[in-house]
Amino acid sequence: MNLLQARKKFRDLSGRHDLVNVDGSDNGLDFFINEGCKFLDRLDETQKSWASYYVLAEIGSSIIRFPYCRAVKEVWISTVGSGRWQLTKKSLQDLTEGYLTGLPASRTNGTPLYYAPGITRYVPGNVPIADMGDLNGFVEVPSDNAYEYNCVLLNIPIDSQTMFDIRGLFYSAELVNDSDENYWSAAHPMVLYMSTMRQMEIVQRNPSGVTNWTNSILIEVQQLGKDLVDEVISEVSQIED
Repeated sequence: MNLLQARKKFRDLSGRHDLVNVDGSDNGLDFFINEGCKFLDRLDETQKSWASYYVLAEIGSSIIRFPYCRAVKEVWISTVGSGRWQLTKKSLQDLTEGYLTGLPASRTNGTPLYYAPGITRYVPGNVPIADMGDLNGFVEVPSDNAYEYNCVLLNIPIDSQTMFDIRGLFYSAELVNDSDENYWSAAHPMVLYMSTMRQMEIVQRNPSGVTNWTNSILIEVQQLGKDLVDEVISEVSQIED
């Protein structure tokens, strides 16, 4: 079910014709649909909770940015000459203390082995980054306060064009155009309808309605979580050492 179909189905089931125009176009409903998707994404881990985000980074890159990530789980990199390997995670403190203490100009490009989830927000109103001169290189926070982005820092800048595979928990794709689909709209449209109704009950300050919809949604989503568990334990006959 695409976004246009989801709007029309919502209008038919809920009777809220005020949120959907006669031709099926949006009149305020899309906000609740997308917020409902986010609630479902956070509610439980399913087979579609994990995703890969690919970034092709150029020589000298040491900060890799990517949008709509809930939690970074793994970072893999690939180059033409060296194949593919997984980076080892370090805390931001350990990565900074161990590799990022010298002047940025002194860092030699190479093959990174470690990463740390970085900070993507700075407090506005302090010294503008552009005014820091030679110390600018020590700033490892994106200068545009990109709230929808996460990032990882590398222990050294890369010395060749590299593909990064960021694996982790990501939000479902936002539904914007009439033909757009995501996991919830395509595979579980009824659950998405229920979650959309829940978001509306929150705005209408109806706690009993929120509770009722939440309980109904939990029953459905927990079944999806069980599917994931069944997949994970399939063909496992003993506990690993």
